[in-house]
Amino acid sequence: MIRLACLLGLVALATVVRLALRTDGAGAILFSFVGFPALAGALAIYAVARWRAGALRGNGGVQLRLGKEKP
Repeated sequence: MIRLACLLGLVALATVVRLALRTDGAGAILFSFVGFPALAGALAIYAVARWRAGALRGNGGVQLRLGKEKP
């Protein structure tokens, strides 16, 4: 899943580079309908993959509980 997220991120990056090099309406439409959805999909897939891998669990990490610290 991470590789798919990277691929979608590269697609989004390619559309941004194309938009930066040729600032015309076609580049803007390409980024709007291909690049931005690819970027959103890449971020969503990456977040789900990291969540499934256990990166967002609080197991042993530093947790701050305001007002409930023990000396």
